[in-house]
Amino acid sequence: MKTPRLFTTLTLATLALTSAAQARSLNDILKDGTLRVATAADIPPFGFASGTTVTGFEVDLITAVAADMGLKVKLVPAPIDQLSKLLNSDAVDVAMSAQAITSTRENRVDFTTPTSCSAVSMVSTSPKLKTHTDLAGKTIVVGSGSIMQSFVQKLPFDKKVSVVPTSQDVMFSMISGQADATFMYSAMQPAIKQMFPKATLYFGPELWSVPQGMMIHEDATALRLRLNAGIQRLLGNGKYATISTKYFGKDVRCK
Repeated sequence: MKTPRLFTTLTLATLALTSAAQARSLNDILKDGTLRVATAADIPPFGFASGTTVTGFEVDLITAVAADMGLKVKLVPAPIDQLSKLLNSDAVDVAMSAQAITSTRENRVDFTTPTSCSAVSMVSTSPKLKTHTDLAGKTIVVGSGSIMQSFVQKLPFDKKVSVVPTSQDVMFSMISGQADATFMYSAMQPAIKQMFPKATLYFGPELWSVPQGMMIHEDATALRLRLNAGIQRLLGNGKYATISTKYFGKDVRCK
């Protein structure tokens, strides 16, 4: 999957911005007319490249919420482990890439109300590897900064953990035989099979489920409230269900 041209404009200088900065006010965002949204766009079907554009569940969702606010969306490319830095440097207003809402992340950023709930499964290259307890002595690949990385590193047995920058790198490690297993959101299975039809990968049972949301600057209270109001309207008027079914074949809202 090639990186879309619009994603080549992100500079190293932008990613280097780590000092805390005050978030743009909601009034400034509304006056500007544009909501700056960072995304890694490599976690299908939440967000992914399609030709030279970026599409997916989260892209459609934030576009609908922004339209409800009278705003356009400007997508900003970013590695997944740089999203919180971009928010805290006020380089973007919102960041998303199937981000699980965790207490660790909430120490650095704030979240909208959950936009989905997703289950996690072990994905392996062999049908003999059925659960995480079968991974002793194996090589497990995970994306940098993901909740899967934290989970795998805490597994109480000897194993080799390979940490790579992107989901594409995770898939390359699996397909090339460099890793025995990884952990992914179960909802990714149809998209992975479509994108890599020749890859033999086995999705195991669902292990646990996590709520996901859009990240915003911890000081952006007014923006968070407006985004939450927009999400609630989509949940209530049927548009959320339409978007969700388009990409997942079902409604993935948190029950």
